[in-house]
Amino acid sequence: MIDDTKKLRDLFLSLGYTYEEYLTIINTSAIKKYTDDTLIKKVQEIYNYLLQDFSKEEVIQITLSSPRIYCFSIENMKQSKKEMMTLGFTEEEFFKLIKTAPSIYGLTPENIKQKTDNMISLGYTKEEVMKMTKSFPALYSYSVENINGKIEELLSLGYSKDEIIKMTKRLPMMYGYSTDNLKPKIEGLISLGYTRDEVMKMTKACPNIFSRSTENIKQKIDDFVSLGYTKEEVMKMTKGSYAVIYTHSIETIKQKLEDLESLGYTKEEAIKMSKDLPSILSCTIDTIKQKINCIVLLGYSEEQVLTMTKSCPSLFGYSTETIRQKMDDILSFGYNEEEMMEMTVLFPTIFSLSKENIKSKIDFYDSVGLHRLAIEDPKQLMQSVSLSYSRYMFYKERGSIITMDNYKKLFIGNKNFEKYYGVTKNEILKNYNYEEYLESLNGFGGLK
Repeated sequence: MIDDTKKLRDLFLSLGYTYEEYLTIINTSAIKKYTDDTLIKKVQEIYNYLLQDFSKEEVIQITLSSPRIYCFSIENMKQSKKEMMTLGFTEEEFFKLIKTAPSIYGLTPENIKQKTDNMISLGYTKEEVMKMTKSFPALYSYSVENINGKIEELLSLGYSKDEIIKMTKRLPMMYGYSTDNLKPKIEGLISLGYTRDEVMKMTKACPNIFSRSTENIKQKIDDFVSLGYTKEEVMKMTKGSYAVIYTHSIETIKQKLEDLESLGYTKEEAIKMSKDLPSILSCTIDTIKQKINCIVLLGYSEEQVLTMTKSCPSLFGYSTETIRQKMDDILSFGYNEEEMMEMTVLFPTIFSLSKENIKSKIDFYDSVGLHRLAIEDPKQLMQSVSLSYSRYMFYKERGSIITMDNYKKLFIGNKNFEKYYGVTKNEILKNYNYEEYLESLNGFGGLK
């Protein structure tokens, strides 16, 4: 036995293992059941088999990660590989999986198929299961009971099953977290100033935030503050789906701001734009350049595009087709190309309004002789047509006719209006109901 043990030790050392690594492997419970002679034979066979596809260093890492691999049969290992490739994995993807989860070699084709079917029965597609497994190979080491147990734990935190399925598609590693791991992360976010509802929304939209520690997120907030944001602004920016910016390094954020400056924005403008549209911090400079060029091709100058996106960065989120359609909609309201361009440069937020919303306001202002209002002061299109109508009628009944010379009386702030005239917004809307006015129109009217 002494000679055999020495042979076994010498074999491991000759293969590149250290003495400590040799002890780790032979003291594994599954390995102990073999005699030295049998183990010497299996180690030689399986080591050489793995060496066909992996480097010497990788073989040592794989077998240390899962010493049980020396208990597997080569034939079963071949069958496991074949089944995984039958599912749609490439050979390269399979080898990558093995480096992270060597235990896959121990699964029979039936095991692999059953685990895939189990995941599909929970609400995933076959393609989603494959994608999840590529990013979290350990998924195939979990039993269906284990997966169901994880789902129950997540349900206890306040997520619905549909939300859990959606979240785990994006972060399969969630199946590797326990509630003891997730609860402190949720509480940690709350301690930073978010409400529980906000934390739930953030984690649903960006489950990757669970891969960050509270200390890491706190440091990110401090980093943002050092760039010129306030803590309150960072908190507001990161609510909901925009929590994804917590997964970016501060170096990446700095580079994004510098990229925006290189396009012609000032640092202050770049920061303001990112506060209004946090997702811009996830865009590449090439994507932003392409969007600017697309808008230029619609007839605007580059300077105009910069001006428009400073005040309305959400333009970067619109497709060229959407912007062109809004331009055509405005033209259909009776404005010419030059007027339409002037309106959209002065008030690019108009692109966020629906055609019906814009039309109802234009129709009203046209009916009272204020057609040019939308050209000269288009930002007033933000006020609801109901309030504009109510105020117009309020002034008209007092003998004050609204024209392009005094139209701003329609847009006085609610507090000042109440202070000057003693009528609240709700009272004036009730006294001069726009919906009732629309119903009373007979096609001949107007309010002039």
